[in-house]
Amino acid sequence: MEYTIDHVGEELTDAVTEAFENMAFTEVESCEDVEEIPGDLDAFYVTLDTQAPFRSAVTLIVERDVSEELVMDMYGGDIEEVNDEIMTDALGEIGNTIVGRFLANVVDNKEEFSLGFPDCQPYKPEERTWQAGEGTRIYDLDMDEYHVYCILEWRN
Repeated sequence: MEYTIDHVGEELTDAVTEAFENMAFTEVESCEDVEEIPGDLDAFYVTLDTQAPFRSAVTLIVERDVSEELVMDMYGGDIEEVNDEIMTDALGEIGNTIVGRFLANVVDNKEEFSLGFPDCQPYKPEERTWQAGEGTRIYDLDMDEYHVYCILEWRN
């Protein structure tokens, strides 16, 4: 099967939408292609590489408040303080789940897929930025009162 960034990008936003609707119980109101990520976000990002059947990097940028809510939900509220270490571990698992679901939806039943390990960090726009272009798509998923940004960097 031949993969293209636009086809795969659509499948990716579907997987992110489904995951956040199930995990955060919030509806994605819109999904738009954007040129860049706002520079004033207080957020975390998680990046995973897809290694087969195509090479890419998938990054999710999630605002800190939303990240904290997701972590509290994951722990069933049984955590006194959400620190950065707990946050990065939990968001790494969320990213792994989303990208695994995304790949499972993209490949046909006979094809295997492979992904790397999640890398999760606080978002620092002065250190890492993304620009949409020929090999990079940036999607802004508007979820009621917050946004999740999804970046697909094509490396095939």
